[in-house]
Amino acid sequence: MFSTQSVALYFSPMHLDPSVVMLSLRVTARMSAVLLACSFASQGLRRLWRSAFTLSMEKNRRRLTLLFALSHTLHLAAIVSLATLLPDQVFMRKNVPGLILGAMGYALIYYLAWRAFLARNTPDLPDSKVQTFGIYILWAVFTVAFSIGAWRNALIYTPMALIMWFAFAVRMWARLSRYRSEGRWDQGEK
Repeated sequence: MFSTQSVALYFSPMHLDPSVVMLSLRVTARMSAVLLACSFASQGLRRLWRSAFTLSMEKNRRRLTLLFALSHTLHLAAIVSLATLLPDQVFMRKNVPGLILGAMGYALIYYLAWRAFLARNTPDLPDSKVQTFGIYILWAVFTVAFSIGAWRNALIYTPMALIMWFAFAVRMWARLSRYRSEGRWDQGEK
């Protein structure tokens, strides 16, 4: 029979303790954020700064999305490990909405990873509107989390928040540049 206790018993020989799991949560969250920011900004970077590096980023943006999903799967494994170590704290009534929203976030991550996997050999294929909306949602979740965290611990969270905001600025600047080059900005179209 599969239960939380059996999973905890399985992990106990590894001598996992909550502090190690919390550290792995922090590390995987930051790795995931950097990969998401790279995937999110890759097309904008290519449009604004043409170089071999930005071309490589743009061509591999779907691989970056897959790496993001892999990194966040490691994050999920750390969440499960924490739940086995501290089930009373993780499954408290006040944490249920966060767990539900987290599950929805993982569904979105795996949807985007699935779409990226299907299109991995066609780098010029544009993203669907659902994919674009989904990556903006994930960007917003990470950005809000790091921006709020910067109020608690500026030294740790501010660099990550700045990376996420920079990715957004690049994406918007590239969009504005495209509108200007197409003449749509001067005509009053948005």
